[in-house]
Amino acid sequence: MTIDLTPYLSDTGPKYLAIAQALSEAIRQGELTPGTRLPPHRQMAESLGVSVQTVSRAYAQAEKMGLVQARVGSGTWINALDDARESAYLRGHEPRHESPLIDLSIAHPVCPPGHHLRFRQALAMLADHASPEVITANRPIAGLSHQRERASAWLASRLHVPGEMDDRILCNGAAHALMLAISSVVQHGDLVLTEALTDHGLIALSRTLGFQLRGVAVDGDGVIPEALDGACRRFKPRAVCLTPTQLNPTGATMGEARRDAVAEVLARHRVWLIEDDVHALLEAPGLTPLTARLPDMGFHVTSFTKVTVPGLRAGYLTVPRGQLHHVLPRMRATSWMATPLSFELADQWLADGTIETLAAEQRQLLATRQRLAARLLARHALASRPTSLHVWVTLPDAWRAEELQQHAEQEGIAITTAVPFMVEQTPPPRRIRVSLGAEQDLDRLEEGLKRLAVLLEEAPPPMMQIVY
Repeated sequence: MTIDLTPYLSDTGPKYLAIAQALSEAIRQGELTPGTRLPPHRQMAESLGVSVQTVSRAYAQAEKMGLVQARVGSGTWINALDDARESAYLRGHEPRHESPLIDLSIAHPVCPPGHHLRFRQALAMLADHASPEVITANRPIAGLSHQRERASAWLASRLHVPGEMDDRILCNGAAHALMLAISSVVQHGDLVLTEALTDHGLIALSRTLGFQLRGVAVDGDGVIPEALDGACRRFKPRAVCLTPTQLNPTGATMGEARRDAVAEVLARHRVWLIEDDVHALLEAPGLTPLTARLPDMGFHVTSFTKVTVPGLRAGYLTVPRGQLHHVLPRMRATSWMATPLSFELADQWLADGTIETLAAEQRQLLATRQRLAARLLARHALASRPTSLHVWVTLPDAWRAEELQQHAEQEGIAITTAVPFMVEQTPPPRRIRVSLGAEQDLDRLEEGLKRLAVLLEEAPPPMMQIVY
C-alpha cells in the first residue's frame, strides 16, 4: 500500500528517528490505524528518498517505541497493543506459583486489621442509626445536602479548595470525578495536556472519550512551567489535567513556588485546569492546590480511597462557579447520583475525625515502608516521597524494564514498568514503579524487596540481553 509520511517528517535530527516520529504522529492523527501493514523497506525508502538501511533503522526504532510489530514472513504492522496492555494491567497478575506473587505493582494503601475493624464498626452504626433518606434517596443528583455541606467545610478548611457547597458534587471515586470534569469541558477530538508520565486511568479515559492527550515534560517537582507554556502556545489545548501532589508513577510533588509558576502559565493562556488531588492526604497539611490559585478555571478532584480503605469510593468534585449545570447531566447519565450509603459513612468519619486519624496512620505506615525500601534498594537511584505509595527505581544499564518485569514474575514478584503511564509513544524510561502498600504483611513486602534487590544486581539471562 502507499503511505505518505512526508507531512509528518521533521527536518531536524537523524533521518531514521524522523521517520519513526512521523509514524508516531500519523498514528496519533488516525492516518495509520492498528492492523495496517507498512510498505516493504525498499518501497518506503524509494518514497522518502532515503536508503533502505535508514528505513530498516526507522522500523526497528518504531518497534522499540511500541508503534509497530515485525512479523517474520509477513512484514511490519501497526501495533494494536495499547488496549491489550491496558487490559492486562487492569486484570492484574494471576498467580503462576503455588503461592501468590508478592505484589509490588498496584497502587494500594496499607490496610492493617484496625482499618477493617473501624470500617465494620462504622457499618454497624449505620445499620442502627442511618435515616431512611440514606437508603431511599435518588436525588439531589449532586448528593445529599448534609453530606455535601460537611464535605464542603472540610475541603475548604483542610485542603484549601475554593468554593461553596453548591460547587461540590459527590462522585463514586476520583476516577468518576475526573470523567465528569473532563467530559464537561472537553469534546471529542479536543486536545488535553498532561504530564508526560501520568496516571494510566487518564490515558484510558482519553480513548474512551475520544480526546487527544499530549504529554508535557516533568522533573522532580512535577510539570515544568516553561515546557507547559511552550505546549500551550503550540497546541492551544482545551484543558490541562495535572497531578501536583505525588504524581503517579514518579511521586513528583510541586512546592508552592512551582505551583505559583504553573498557575501563572494556565491563567495567562486561559485554559481549563483539572486537578487530580487524590493523594493530598498522603502529605502533611500545608500544600495549597492549584485550584485555589485558579478558582474560576479549575476543577478539583480528590477522594478517600488512597488513605482509608479502597472500598470507600467517596470522591469529591469541586467545579468553577457557573459550571454545575454542565456537570449534573453527565452525573445523571453515568450513575444518577453517588451512592448515599458510602457517603454517609464518609460523613460520619469526617464528623468524628476518623478520616484525619486514618490519614495520619497511613502516612506513618508508608514512611516505615519507604525507609525499608530505601535501605534494601540503597545501591540504586530512587525517586519517592517520604509518605508516598511508590518508589520510582532507575534500572542498571544491563536491564530493560520489560525484561526485568518478566524475570521478576518468574521469581514471584509483580512490578510495574513505565509503559502504562506513558502519554507519548516514545522509548520508555529505564525505570520501574515499586508499590509499597498492596502487600499488607510487612514481612512479605521485605521479602519482595530483597528478591528485587538481588535481581537488580544480576545480569539478565543471555536471551534477554539487548544490543542497542
